[in-house]
Amino acid sequence: MSRRSAIFAAILTLIGNSGAFSADNWVKLSTPHFEMYSQAGERKGREAILYFEQVRSFFMDATGSKRAPDFPVRIVAFRGEKQYQPYRMSSAAFAYYVRGRNRDYIVLEDITSEHYPAAVHEYTHLIIEHSGLKLPPWLNEGLAELYSTLKPVGRKAAVGDIIPGHGQILMSNKLISLDVLTTVDHSSPLYNEKNRAGVFYAESWALTHMLFFAPEYRPNFPKFLAAVGKGQDVGEACQSVFGRSLKEVAADFQSYIHGNRFYRAMFDIKLEKSAEEPDVAPASELETGMALADLLALNRKTDEAVKAYAALAKDNPGKPEPDESLGYLAWQNGDSNAAREHFAKALASGSNNAHMCFDYAMLARSQPDAVQTAIPAFRRALELKPDYGEARLEYGEMLIHIGKYSEGIDQLHQIKAVDPEHAQWLFPALAYAYLQTGDKEKARINAELAKKWAQTPQQIDHAYAILRALDAPPPARQPVRESEPGRVISRSTDAGNDRPALQRRDREQFTVVEPAPAKNSFVRKDDEMKHVQGLAQRLDCNGKSARLHLLVDNKLVILEIPDPSLVQIKHSGETTHDFVCGPQKAYKISVDYAAVPDPKKGTAGIVRALEF
Repeated sequence: MSRRSAIFAAILTLIGNSGAFSADNWVKLSTPHFEMYSQAGERKGREAILYFEQVRSFFMDATGSKRAPDFPVRIVAFRGEKQYQPYRMSSAAFAYYVRGRNRDYIVLEDITSEHYPAAVHEYTHLIIEHSGLKLPPWLNEGLAELYSTLKPVGRKAAVGDIIPGHGQILMSNKLISLDVLTTVDHSSPLYNEKNRAGVFYAESWALTHMLFFAPEYRPNFPKFLAAVGKGQDVGEACQSVFGRSLKEVAADFQSYIHGNRFYRAMFDIKLEKSAEEPDVAPASELETGMALADLLALNRKTDEAVKAYAALAKDNPGKPEPDESLGYLAWQNGDSNAAREHFAKALASGSNNAHMCFDYAMLARSQPDAVQTAIPAFRRALELKPDYGEARLEYGEMLIHIGKYSEGIDQLHQIKAVDPEHAQWLFPALAYAYLQTGDKEKARINAELAKKWAQTPQQIDHAYAILRALDAPPPARQPVRESEPGRVISRSTDAGNDRPALQRRDREQFTVVEPAPAKNSFVRKDDEMKHVQGLAQRLDCNGKSARLHLLVDNKLVILEIPDPSLVQIKHSGETTHDFVCGPQKAYKISVDYAAVPDPKKGTAGIVRALEF
C-alpha cells in the first residue's frame, strides 16, 4: 500500500487489511438501481440492497410512475455510530438522503431493520421528486410515512402497519381540519414547529393510509395522486376522482381513524433477476475513499473534502475520479470555470462517468470553443450510456443549433421514451429542424406535437410560429439588375428572415422564436414605444375614441385609443379593426404604445398596436 497523508488516513481508518469480506472491510454491491458500499459485511449488504429494490418496485407499481433517477442511487452503510459520526448530517438522524449534482445518496448509520423506516421515508421523497409529481406537503409526507412501513415477506411486501407513535398522537390531540391540512405549505408552523409538526405528520399519514387502502378510495388512488401531482386543488380532485366533497372525505376520515378496521395489504414484488442477485466485490481503497470524500463535500465540509480528494489524486495518478469530484465540488461552490477544468481533465483521463461527461458538455456548450469541447463530451456520455435520454436531447438540440440539422434529427429520433418534461423541448426542435431541411410534412407533424406538449404560453407561440412559417407563401425575390460600372448590385439577403429561428433561452435551452414583427406604419417618428402583456379588463368607448383597461402584473394600466383606425390589430394572424366595447373576458393581449402619460385622464400612453 502506498504511503498516505494523515488526513486521508483518518478518512480511511475504517478500511482494514484483512480478508476481503471481513466486518472491517468495505464491500461493494451493485444492482440495476442501487450501488451500495457496506461496512457491515456481504450478507447484511445483500439484505439491505434487496430491500431498497423492493421499495422502489413497490413505489413504481403503486403510483404508476415510470420515471426514476437515470443513475443508480448510492447507499453508504456504516458499521455503527462511531464510524458514522464524521459523516452525520444531524445529531438526531441515523439515516438520511442527500441529492448531489452527480448522484443521489442514502446514508445509514448501520444495517439494522429498525433503521430502515427512516431511510425508506427519505428515499420515498427522492422517488417522488424524480417522478415529476408536485405533491403538497401532507401527501408527500403521508406517502413517505406509509411506504416506510414496507416489510418484505418472501416475494411479496407487506405495507400498512400502524405506526405506534402516530396512532397515539391522533388519539390524544385535536385534529387539523382537512381544509387546513391539505393547504399547509413548507413555511407553515404546522410543518416546521416541533410541538405542532407531530400532529401534521401523524394526520398526513393516516389520511394517506385511508385513501390508499379503504375500499371506496383505493381503486382511484393513482388517479387522485396524478391529479394532485399536476396541481389540481385537493377538494376538486376528491370530487372529480372519488365523487366526494372534501367535507364528505373528512367525515369518512373521522370514521376511519376511530373505527375498528385499519387496513394492511400484501403486494407482489416483481424484480429483475439482476436485482435479486447483486454483483458483489471488495471495494477498492479508491472507490471507498471517493464515496467517503463525496459525503464530506455533500455535508459542506469543503476543506476536509478537498484534502481527501487531493490525497486520492496523489496516490492514484491518472485516475479520473478525483477530478470528477473536484469538479462537482467547484460547481457546488459556484466556480464553473474550475468545474470545467476538472471535468476536462477527467474526460482526458478516460472517465467512465456518463453523468459527469454530460454535465461537462452542458457547462462547455456556452463557451466559445463549444464545438471542440461540448460535442466530444456529449458523444462520450452517450457511448457510455446509450439510453441517456436527456443527454441525447441536449446533444441533438445543439447539433440543430449549429446547423447540423440531419445529424440533430437522427439523435433526437434515437430517444425511445419521452416524458412531458422532455417533450416540451423535443418536438419544437424536430419541427424547426425539419422546417430547415424542407420536409414540411414532418415539420407540421412535430409542430402540432409541440403545441400538444407545450407547458408555457411562449412554447405555444413558438409552435404557432412554425405553423405560420409553413403556411406562408414563399418570399418574393428582388430582381437582379445588371451592375453599373463601378457599382455592385447584389440579391437581397432579407428573404430568409421571416422564418422562425432556434436560439438559446433560460437555462441554456433551445427554443423556437418568431422573427421580428413587420413594421407598424402607425408608429410615429418621435414615439417612445413601450410593450406590455396582460389581461384585457374593459374597453370604454366615447364616440370615436376609446380607453383600454389592462391588468399587467396585478396592476391596472389604462391606455388611450384616440382613433381605432390608426391601431394595428392582429388576431390569429389577420389584421382587423373590430372593437367590442364594455367589460372584456380577461383574454391575454399584447400592446405596443407610445409613452405619452396623461395624469388628468389617468392614461399611460397611446395604443399603436394590439395583438390577442
